[in-house]
Amino acid sequence: MDDMENNKNDEKKNVVILEVRWGKRHIQTLLLFLCMIIAYGLRVNLSVAIVAMTDKTSANKNFVELSWNESEKSTVLSSFFWGYPITQVFIGQMAQKYGAKYFLIGSLGVSGILTLITPLSAIHGGVVVMCANRMIQGMAQGAIFPSMNVLLSKWTPTPEKARLTSFVFSGTQFGALAMLPATGLLASSAGGWPSIFYVGGIITLLWVIVWTLMGANSPSEHQSISEEEKEYIISSLSDTTSKKTLSTPWHEIIKSVPMWTLIIAHLAQNWGYMILLTNMPSYLNYVLKFNIKSNGYLSAMPYLIMWLLIVVFSWISDYISTNNLMSKTCQRKIWNSIAHWGGALALISLYLFDTSVAGAIILLTTALAVNSGVYTGFLTNHLDLAPNFAGPLLGITNSISCITSILGPLLVGFMVTDSCNKDQWGIVFLCSACIFFAGNLFYVIFGSANVQPWNDLTKKYEVIT
Repeated sequence: MDDMENNKNDEKKNVVILEVRWGKRHIQTLLLFLCMIIAYGLRVNLSVAIVAMTDKTSANKNFVELSWNESEKSTVLSSFFWGYPITQVFIGQMAQKYGAKYFLIGSLGVSGILTLITPLSAIHGGVVVMCANRMIQGMAQGAIFPSMNVLLSKWTPTPEKARLTSFVFSGTQFGALAMLPATGLLASSAGGWPSIFYVGGIITLLWVIVWTLMGANSPSEHQSISEEEKEYIISSLSDTTSKKTLSTPWHEIIKSVPMWTLIIAHLAQNWGYMILLTNMPSYLNYVLKFNIKSNGYLSAMPYLIMWLLIVVFSWISDYISTNNLMSKTCQRKIWNSIAHWGGALALISLYLFDTSVAGAIILLTTALAVNSGVYTGFLTNHLDLAPNFAGPLLGITNSISCITSILGPLLVGFMVTDSCNKDQWGIVFLCSACIFFAGNLFYVIFGSANVQPWNDLTKKYEVIT
């Protein structure tokens, strides 16, 4: 008995040592984190750039000013999401089957090249060519989230899943954090607003080269990983991630109530989040009267706080899971409620109360910052339900949620006829708050974080309700 106890204690010690020790899994997650930074940087750069592109009074005046009205600007901002849902489900399946490494190379490679030619598209092609450019970028970036989930399902051992997964996805916030102030500075620099896209494109293509040399689909395919670390990762995932190729159980997925809760939660998330993401720079510029430099820094501030909260929340989540302090389902719902209901409360306050400029910035910052809860909430939930199909599941929810990503900016263009009208912006924020509230209510009532039977139909799982 003593020997058995000693062996168990030794195994626990080895797991703890491996958790702490820097390994190849950390290099992979760092590269994926950088991928998310770049991808989101390319996505949000236009939100600030479009202010300088259409109003050169607060940027370098030596560059052309585009005469786009509010409706045209909203159309261009939303066009990324016309292409975004088209590729996600298919690539999620292909990445699950063949590995995700080269899908990320293609995605960022295409995005980088199109970003480099964005100034030409805008100046010489106008709204139509610009929309086509952004739409194709959306199609290319449709590969990112499904591929990311496939890679995370192979590289994140269970004791570290929340913090490594959240760290990777927190790159979306870090991308906004880095890009928004950089965009303001570049727009005012000698290179003017075109330099925003030249710098972004070059950085993107540099990442593609590094990932091609250092990325791997799984620990089994990594050439220099130690046997000890490989065994630690694979054995940790052996109970939930099948090593054999499985057919995607489309019929069961469509009938799954927990899956539908993720779709609803993702729809609500994209509506509220994307309205804030794409329109906060314009709100700061036209309503709160900040110039492009201040605009970039103030737009980035919520993402800094959000990124810090993601790190804190993920470590707390792993601690709760490791010590079995509450069920996964309960934990996912709590984190998601912090994100969506907390954000809804901040946006309602922005609508109801006649706040000062400082108060408005604090409420906008709060609405975005608490949104960090989704990374330990519904976004991690895909990996809980079916780790064997983590890529396709995120591809499905992310594709469908693009409906609200498209409608959100278009709604702003329809409702905000005067960019300086605070009341019109207030109605937009109130609509977002209501959608946040309703989406999370559905998730709280019907959501689940238990492994579903259709994760592997060749086995039988007991689903605890």
